[in-house]
Amino acid sequence: MDRNSPTHEERQRLIRLAAAARCRLTGEVAALRHRLDIPSRIRSSLKGHPVTWLAGSLASGIAASFLFRRKPQSTKKRRSLSAILLDLTLTAARPMVKLWLGDQFKLWLARLASQAAENRLLSRTSPTSKFR
Repeated sequence: MDRNSPTHEERQRLIRLAAAARCRLTGEVAALRHRLDIPSRIRSSLKGHPVTWLAGSLASGIAASFLFRRKPQSTKKRRSLSAILLDLTLTAARPMVKLWLGDQFKLWLARLASQAAENRLLSRTSPTSKFR
């Protein structure tokens, strides 16, 4: 044999070394899993510090509203009461006017179609050709 077999103490030392490495690796894997589990970390942070999260969301919402604020529109003229009432009346009457106009259009198309049918019947019954 080329190699000397390790002694009993050497084997025990290697076994203890392997067990210690296993324990250390298990702890590191658990820590890495905890670090990479973002939803669980956020959930636990929300449960642990709800007021901080509420204040942070409120502050970020206010900051975003200031950041994305539009330019103020030009000031509108105040309308009189009669103008407001006229606008409301026209808004309420618009659907009725649409219905009435649609019915009138249908009647006009029906008259047009019946006149075209009459003209076709008349042209078939009356001779128009001189060479008969």
